[in-house]
Amino acid sequence: MSHSSLRLALLASAVALGGCTVYVNNRPPTNQQQQQAQPARQPSRGIRRPTNAQKPPTTTTPSGTQTGTTKPVVEPPRINGRIAFGNGSLGAFKGYAYVIPDTTTKLPDLSKMVPFATLLTDSFIVQRQEFSGGFPGVLAQEEWFAIRYEGAFDVPRDSPYTFKLLSDDGAILYVDGEKVADNDGLHAPQEASGTKTLKAGRHQLRLDYMQGKKGTVALSLSVGEGSAAPRPLVGVR
Repeated sequence: MSHSSLRLALLASAVALGGCTVYVNNRPPTNQQQQQAQPARQPSRGIRRPTNAQKPPTTTTPSGTQTGTTKPVVEPPRINGRIAFGNGSLGAFKGYAYVIPDTTTKLPDLSKMVPFATLLTDSFIVQRQEFSGGFPGVLAQEEWFAIRYEGAFDVPRDSPYTFKLLSDDGAILYVDGEKVADNDGLHAPQEASGTKTLKAGRHQLRLDYMQGKKGTVALSLSVGEGSAAPRPLVGVR
């Protein structure tokens, strides 16, 4: 049958089917039509990593707190009486006591040492005196020891403040992490001072103290605003 006869036969069948339209295309399909006619590719059976996969969370190490602060993993026992350097019940400043080598000439890095006792005080007004009896209820250490005190105090207004530190033997004062008065070393009672401008409000204090050979001790700290006479520094609880 010729192509013309076949075409007429198809048209006649369309009319008989109720007016359906039949399109006859004698041209071979184009490349685009061939591509559309191809079945869709099956996805690969391999594991595909999402492009937006999240990285595992990283662990960051928090930056250090105030330089040199010390908080032992296990707090040592409190003394059970009152001594020149504090008591075992109440106080704005908490102190940790350490045994230091008998060759010490300067305050060691107390943050790397283990304290043996805890004591508290609201102020530092230890006048020159003989020290004996050690730390009651904990250790009878009368020489070669150090104490690190930490706590807070308030100032009434923005102003320069002068701190006077008297000690026998060595002591160093830090305010808000900054060294203000350095009276370190083995010596008889002597005074060091320093000035720091402070904003009104609360500030952090750290006071390191050491005693060498058995004998006299002293530790006094006072503060004055501007040119005013200094008064004993008192902490806030």
